[in-house]
Amino acid sequence: MAALSGLASALESYRGRDRLIRTLGYCCQLVGGVLVEQRATRSEVGTRLLVLSSQLSHCRTILRLFDDLAMFVYTKQYGLGAEEEDVFVRCVSVLGNLADQLYYPCEHVAWAADAKILHVDSARWWTLSTTFWGLSLLLGIARSLWMVLKLRRRLRSPQVASLSTFTDGAPKASWRPHRQEMQSHDSRVEPSRPDPHQGG
Repeated sequence: MAALSGLASALESYRGRDRLIRTLGYCCQLVGGVLVEQRATRSEVGTRLLVLSSQLSHCRTILRLFDDLAMFVYTKQYGLGAEEEDVFVRCVSVLGNLADQLYYPCEHVAWAADAKILHVDSARWWTLSTTFWGLSLLLGIARSLWMVLKLRRRLRSPQVASLSTFTDGAPKASWRPHRQEMQSHDSRVEPSRPDPHQGG
């Protein structure tokens, strides 16, 4: 009963529903693709799963029509990253926010073109939105790798190595800055990240 209540609570939020739809969509796409490619007798089931995956992706595209404002507010709050001590992290984060901000209108135009609301080439806009999505993903990966390397370098420093021999007392407090730094970069509240278009 507790698990059911937790699931219901998660589905009440936009982020919770988005995660469920995304997970179901990717699972259907994976299983459907395997069935279509490897088992001819079950290709019909696989095709239906791929159609379902496409519809779930389309659902997420519709929901992202309302993400621009949340992304704009987050980008404005972050600004040029004045609170970031690391210049590389600051630059990568600003560029990532810019890529995310440009992704949404491009996807909206592509969706409107597919829906015959706008008379433009949807393929060009899908390509542009996917390019911004890929750029945002690469910048996010670069930022995460840099943070990991930076933390590993600090943990391997002689000062930290000498503190590792102590188990209680004051030395324990010396580990808190590293823990707080990791938490500060993990606890940032951001809008749901872009997801590439899945044709169907």
